[in-house]
Amino acid sequence: MRTVGLQIQTTSTDDLSERIKIVYRETTRNERGDLVDGDEKIRAECWAKVLPLTGKIDDVTPERLNTVTYRITIRHRADIKPDDEMIWRARRFRLTTPPIDVESRRQWSMFDVTEAISDGKKQATV
Repeated sequence: MRTVGLQIQTTSTDDLSERIKIVYRETTRNERGDLVDGDEKIRAECWAKVLPLTGKIDDVTPERLNTVTYRITIRHRADIKPDDEMIWRARRFRLTTPPIDVESRRQWSMFDVTEAISDGKKQATV
């Protein structure tokens, strides 16, 4: 936890140089009353700091799957849900951890997100 705190202390508003969208799927009921995924809506569009963290090659599946993990830092927001997705430069990311609010200062929110790349095409992980 200490190293995360040091990263947050070195973040300033000048570091937020990338534009991201935070999107979610609205669930609705169909004519039979079942829950279905509705349209995708934008929860927020904000400035962020995007850093690549790790990469992993998974040979378990029949096709080769590369997973890339990023850390995204934005100004603190309390309305982001665990099933929200982030879009940055036409890449779609899923949250892998809850938002990190280091030392409960409510200044920055950090997210670890993943993007899966399969056969040279970008796909969101499931």
